[in-house]
Amino acid sequence: MDPNHISISTTPGPEIDGQPSIISFLTPEQLNNYPYLSSLRQLINAAFKFNHGGHATNNLFPADVERLRSDLQICGELGPDSFTYIVSAPTPNGGGTPRLYASASGRHVRPEGYKIGPFKDAPVQPRQVPLDLEKFDAWELKLLVVDPTLHKQGLGSLMTKLVEVEAVKRSAEKTLQRSKTESTAACETVSDHLNGQAEVSKNKAAVDKKVILTLSAAREVNETYYLRRGFVTTEIKTLPKGFGNTSRDWDLCFMQREIVI
Repeated sequence: MDPNHISISTTPGPEIDGQPSIISFLTPEQLNNYPYLSSLRQLINAAFKFNHGGHATNNLFPADVERLRSDLQICGELGPDSFTYIVSAPTPNGGGTPRLYASASGRHVRPEGYKIGPFKDAPVQPRQVPLDLEKFDAWELKLLVVDPTLHKQGLGSLMTKLVEVEAVKRSAEKTLQRSKTESTAACETVSDHLNGQAEVSKNKAAVDKKVILTLSAAREVNETYYLRRGFVTTEIKTLPKGFGNTSRDWDLCFMQREIVI
């Protein structure tokens, strides 16, 4: 089954290992019906295991750690005000499952708080340092993963950029809905997102709040990675041994950066 059969928006992506790729944009409904959802879960679990499992974190997480236990958990975590990008190989001739290279999602931050941690049945907790949603339109970067065999090829940065530009577009649309004023139409394709900087700048100008990208991550795994990319740590929560099947207490850090496009 081809993703186009459920009307997923796609565009050519970067060459990966000398082969073409496609970038797919999915709404929550499309993600829920994505024919390769099981493959996406496998990619997310493989990336999480590579970065968190066993020796990768000095055995903080077990070697066989899983990020997701079911396909539908992906959709459940993201919720209705979200979107997802997936980079994959083209669908093989004659059908079959394409190889998935990378994925990332964005969801609008709710004022009542975050779901703490990437684990099933984790409670929703209010932030100790609440976001000022009167000043900021906040979007959370979720489930950013890259095939472990494809690290250091720029896919992580590409996925983050796609999420940022879509967040700015949606923030502009929310502003325009509130003000009921006319503005330049938002970018409609991923190619526009990546290359149409003039259009993106117009979207940015239409936003009446600063747009920020937030995330949460295990501190000893990913904090340094995101600090190098301009995020700042705004809060740290210490979670007890056993939470997420961990072998000791560990820190979950909340990070954010203003989206500048």
